[in-house]
Formats: sequence, C-alpha cells, structure tokens
Amino acid sequence: MTDLTIPPPTKPTPESERRLPRSGKGSMPEHSLCIDCGFDTQPGALTRVQVDTLIAAGAEDLGVLNYDHNTETYYVRDHIWKAAGMEPFGGCLCIGCLEKRIGRRLKPKDFQRDHPFNTLPGSPRLLSRRGRQGGVPWRKGGES
Repeated sequence: MTDLTIPPPTKPTPESERRLPRSGKGSMPEHSLCIDCGFDTQPGALTRVQVDTLIAAGAEDLGVLNYDHNTETYYVRDHIWKAAGMEPFGGCLCIGCLEKRIGRRLKPKDFQRDHPFNTLPGSPRLLSRRGRQGGVPWRKGGES
C-alpha cells in the first residue's frame, strides 16, 4: 500500500496562503463510489462533505490517502471523460463502467501521461489499461 499525504508548502509562505480551500467543491467529486455500479474506486477516501466539515472545523491537513491494488484512481484525457458523458469532478467511474460508456477497452494513450494519478498503484485492471504508464509506487517525499 502506498500513502499519499498532502505535502506542506516547499517554501515559506504567509499563513493566509497555507490554509486549505474553503470547500472541496470544484476540486474533488462528492465521493469515490462509481456512479454507475457503486464500486469504491478509492477505499477509505473521505467524501467531499467530510472534507468540507474538516476544513470548516479548521483542520490543517486532511490526513493520509492510501493507494493500493484495490484503487482505481486515474485521470483520462478530457475527450475520453467527455465521451463518457462526464463533467469535470462530476463523479467517479470504475474502469469497467468507463469502458462500457465509451464502448471500448481503454488504451494507454487514453490516460493523461503527465498526471500524477497515473503513476499511482492501482487495481490489476487499471494497471493493465495504463500499460507502461504507472505501477511505480508514490511515497511521501517522492521515494519509490
């Protein structure tokens, strides 16, 4: 299992710039469940309501996110997401449901190459679709 924490700023910044945003809206989906079949694409992840509650309570960080062989956290190219009828941060889709919506099996070129999600560990199904992209565990501090 790989842990991903929200890293502290790398250079000193004023206190006002280090605070979390006021809400997770616009930067994360409501939850990590596939909106078509209910598969949990990121087991243990906080919901947006939980994130917003922590932010409102003055939390300085949101804890640790775990990525392992049960996770299907990925980022596909915008045209693939749009072809599936999805809006940005409009919910999560497991790999199987995304493929069903676009009518074909995903290929490595469908994944946005430079996105950090596409270097995280994942389910065998996700890793097989990403091909050579990914599979290298990401650890706190950039260690592999």
